[in-house]
Amino acid sequence: MLLNKIQVALRPKGLRSFINQHSKPYENILDVGCGNESSIFINRLNPKLNIYGIDIADYNQSDYSKQLYKQYIITDPEIFDSSIVSIDQKFNMITSNHNIEHCNDPLKTFNAMIESLIPGGHLFIATPSLNSVSFPSRKGTLNFYDDHTHKNPIDLLHLANNTSHEIEVLHFSSNSKPFFWYFIGFLNELRSNILGKVLLGTWDYYGFEQIIWIKKI
Repeated sequence: MLLNKIQVALRPKGLRSFINQHSKPYENILDVGCGNESSIFINRLNPKLNIYGIDIADYNQSDYSKQLYKQYIITDPEIFDSSIVSIDQKFNMITSNHNIEHCNDPLKTFNAMIESLIPGGHLFIATPSLNSVSFPSRKGTLNFYDDHTHKNPIDLLHLANNTSHEIEVLHFSSNSKPFFWYFIGFLNELRSNILGKVLLGTWDYYGFEQIIWIKKI
């Protein structure tokens, strides 16, 4: 519990903080782009959440991580947005952690997520900063195009301003740089540059992440 509080304090607008702040027992959460065993992370934060996951393939999932989902959906990228809407459930929370930049139609995906929220529900999206197209290239992805599966950079505020749904932007950061991790990245930058590799704090030093918290009215 103490470690969790410290981690939230050091990254106050990150995914951990979002889930801690907005989740209640037995509520429904949809993880959009749910690879890398993210259900285990969510379950540790609140084991009483009903976790739903949707993706276009199994990405670093285990039998255990898949068992934690109330529903686990693999769909085609061409119908990704309609597959979100077709889930027979509305959600208190939806998270999209570095997924929307992989989508064929980010605006349709964004609108599908908003539509799938209950009124008063909350959405978290993290995606590479628009500035990342000019960052140096490093192993682990620092320049947007280091990841060949990225489609196009996403302007999250543009998406929020172009939805037909009534929403409130609770937080927006165009290049997230939480102080503690920025400082760690500063200390690691010379080594990161020499190795050509993303190290602890590198993303925060450059402000790689763009983050938005949204509430559906």
